[in-house]
Amino acid sequence: MSAQPPTSFASTWLLARRLWREHLSRYWPRLAMSLGFMAIYSGANAAIAFGVEWIFSGLSGASGEDVPALSQISIFGPVVIIGLGLIYAGSLYAINRLNAGASLSALRDLQNDMFSKLTALDFAQTRKEASGQFISRFTNDVTVLRETLNRVASGVRDLLTFGGLCAAMLWFDAVLFLIVIIVYAGVGLFVGYIGKMLRTASRRAQDQAGDVTSLIGETVAGARMVKTYQIEPLERARANAAFDERLRLMKKMAYTRAMNEPIIFVAGSMAISLVIAAVAMRISSGAIEFSEFTGFMTALMLLSAPARGLGTLNAVVQEGFGAFERMLSLVDQVPEITTKSNATELTRGVGTVQFENVHFGYGDGGSALNGIDLEIAAGSMVALVGASGAGKSTLINLLPRLYEPTDGRILVDGNDIRDVTLRSLRSQMALVAQDAVLFNMSALENIAFGRPEADRGDIIRAAIDASANDFIAALPNGYDTPLGEGGANLSGGQRQRIALARAFLKNAPILLLDEATSALDAESEAQINAALKRLTKDRTTLVIAHRLATVKDADIIVVMDGGRIIETGTHDALIEKNGAYAKQAALQFS
Repeated sequence: MSAQPPTSFASTWLLARRLWREHLSRYWPRLAMSLGFMAIYSGANAAIAFGVEWIFSGLSGASGEDVPALSQISIFGPVVIIGLGLIYAGSLYAINRLNAGASLSALRDLQNDMFSKLTALDFAQTRKEASGQFISRFTNDVTVLRETLNRVASGVRDLLTFGGLCAAMLWFDAVLFLIVIIVYAGVGLFVGYIGKMLRTASRRAQDQAGDVTSLIGETVAGARMVKTYQIEPLERARANAAFDERLRLMKKMAYTRAMNEPIIFVAGSMAISLVIAAVAMRISSGAIEFSEFTGFMTALMLLSAPARGLGTLNAVVQEGFGAFERMLSLVDQVPEITTKSNATELTRGVGTVQFENVHFGYGDGGSALNGIDLEIAAGSMVALVGASGAGKSTLINLLPRLYEPTDGRILVDGNDIRDVTLRSLRSQMALVAQDAVLFNMSALENIAFGRPEADRGDIIRAAIDASANDFIAALPNGYDTPLGEGGANLSGGQRQRIALARAFLKNAPILLLDEATSALDAESEAQINAALKRLTKDRTTLVIAHRLATVKDADIIVVMDGGRIIETGTHDALIEKNGAYAKQAALQFS
């Protein structure tokens, strides 16, 4: 992932601009309406101070043309206060409703952008980071940013209210207002420093939340191994350490955040005490009337709420932008394997495949493939055998461009795979791996991944070809039965036959089999092998297998070691050669 940018006003401003430009601006009508209601809300707050000043001018018994009579106050005083209260409450409801709709919609859009990028990233890029970190961006980070958007909306409302009340205080007495502003300005510097600390702490906390998510996911996924090997104490120890670190980070943030409101409260107390000291002198000198003082003090009291809101706003914003930076680190990633601008469509062909001097390394300094030259005729079956780490899976992964060769080229039907579109290239291939990947969807939907536009009849025919129809039909709701997370409601052999049904449905000319029959019982393996014979007929097939009995009938057996091809030939020819394959066969068949 990209490096974390420095915490500064400039970076905060850039993040805010981007959040507005790419996600919030499309909902500007709602936000504009909310801003209008905020103006009404702030006006109502300021009007309360003037209403109090008007009421007290009458109650004080002062004389003058603008001083209301007690009879007027008894009638219109309650009307003014209740009316302003209704305006205040109604505008507040409208503000909260409009802001919530805009912010939640923007977050939905951001989640869509993240998920689109997640699915667009290369296979290698998604493997560089733990799945928990990705999940955390969609859960924890979104929650933090949602709170920030809500508080920013409240902050705009508080800012307008603060400005309105400041204008009211300035109207009543400029000297007293100057005292208040000096106190709050001094506090603002300290609040800004707290915000910087929280921004950094928030990034660390969200990263650690991803680690916790990964740990929990590993424990749930590996529950069988955890219980069988009785490593519950080890897992609890790992979890305790992660939760302790989480506690430390969250305490640090909470303790830092806890300083905001007390400081604002102290500032308000200081402002009030200085105002009281100053107002006595100003009343005695005739510079201010008692009724004006009550209006000023009302405005000052009302000022404490928006002042506290603005004081804590910076802290929440910095936490939210810390989360937003992590989300952008996903959104801003650029896939390394892409379709060239002048790429052509690869039309369905016979399925010939050529590897020409192909080299590949995983970026850790090691070399996984070294000068692979291999030509595969259309409709033939080529078996890749060799010890673990020999490069078999890497070779297969290069064909659909899950990885890119560091040197050399790969041709499909005479076309360099880098010169054709990714979509058309991958449409020519079907993959059946050792671990059948199933989703918590119905059997019908899981098979339909092979060809999403297929109708129900095509899907059932594919299941019949894969020897999967009988057990699917016996499920509670047949093909419409959800299969559970990872196909948890099925056996290993049943999951593998669902995967085979996908391949049948796709009907691609090139078939990639990566240990498709390993770890199965004899009955399941027999059913799957029978289905594979139907599936591989007239298709170019690359099959990885450690059990040589499953590839004895392959047209060509390719023996790999250390990223190189060391032997090729049929089973009988390689046995007669008495090389690496013959030694491996002797061990297995004996």
